[in-house]
Amino acid sequence: MARALPSLAKRFDTPVQNAQQTQAIADLQAEIERLRIAQSPDLESELEKLRAELTQQSGEQSIAVALIDPNPEQPRQTITQESILSMARSLEKDGQIAPVILVPRGKRYLLWDGQRRYEGTKHLGRETIRAVVAAMPENLHRQALLTFIHHEDLNTLDKAEAIVREIAMASGLEESEVPTILSTVLRRLDRQKKTVQLSGLVTLSGEEQRSGLKTLELSPAEFKTLEVLLDLTLNPASVKANLVSVLSLPKDLKQAVREQGLKAAHALALATLTGKTLQIEERVATRERLEATQQAIAQDLSVRQTREMIAAIKAKYLKGNSNEEQSINLLTRSLEKLTDEALESANSEQLRLLESALKTKLAAVRKQLTHHNF
Repeated sequence: MARALPSLAKRFDTPVQNAQQTQAIADLQAEIERLRIAQSPDLESELEKLRAELTQQSGEQSIAVALIDPNPEQPRQTITQESILSMARSLEKDGQIAPVILVPRGKRYLLWDGQRRYEGTKHLGRETIRAVVAAMPENLHRQALLTFIHHEDLNTLDKAEAIVREIAMASGLEESEVPTILSTVLRRLDRQKKTVQLSGLVTLSGEEQRSGLKTLELSPAEFKTLEVLLDLTLNPASVKANLVSVLSLPKDLKQAVREQGLKAAHALALATLTGKTLQIEERVATRERLEATQQAIAQDLSVRQTREMIAAIKAKYLKGNSNEEQSINLLTRSLEKLTDEALESANSEQLRLLESALKTKLAAVRKQLTHHNF
């Protein structure tokens, strides 16, 4: 059943200090993105009511584009050039049908609704834009923040960054800490066979989610991280597998995801084309990756086809290596990735098995080194 749309107009009855505005605006923008993408039949009528009320209160104004600042907390960080050009054509042909909504910040304004109209107006070189100005209420309650992330038309990188940013804001953690904390707690819960228990909390109420999390013996940072994800009706394991991994993509692949529509699964496969993997200079590997990325986009390759292309590239550089050499290289890289954090989260039995295996192989390595020295 569709959720009833709260009246937007009633949210703009009293002023508030500028310091409180940005997050409140971001909350409402996220809600509007969710409703627009879901094609809510109520949204546009509610926005029209809001514009009408604001027009009665302050009147529709012509505001200098140079005085308007985009909201940095806008969930949709990626607006393609094609989308902007499409809006510009519409503005040029039919004019600006609806005014944008702005919030005053000193002598400037923060854009609340109408980002594509704003970008299209700038593209046309127009100096002013039709707008209504709103002040935010003091008692604005937090909305279902980041609900826009459930919709498929938003790229995976935007989703991942928005989720990490929200967890950091809610917990006081640094954004760089969030992926590590999430990975660590999920590995531990998986070893404890509690992953299913965690996933079962997604559809419960907030109070039931918090009660369930308390049974998992979490640190404060882990608790808050999982609490935020569950509150957004996101399965933490799915977030880690499908979203967080894209945050470590190389810059060129992130750019391709944002600007050229490269899918996350393709980008993650292409990310394996590194100097270390191919055993070549990094600049050469980067060139190979760039060319492969453009080929995947231009030919609209499937994930399977992309992986086949990547396998062919790897074979070109690694064809001189025997299977045994490749196995040794792979094992070395695996050991390099074995972090102190991973060891700390392992149980005693796992550590003993690892120690025994390493001792056995180390003895064999030393034996071979002795032969080589002779």
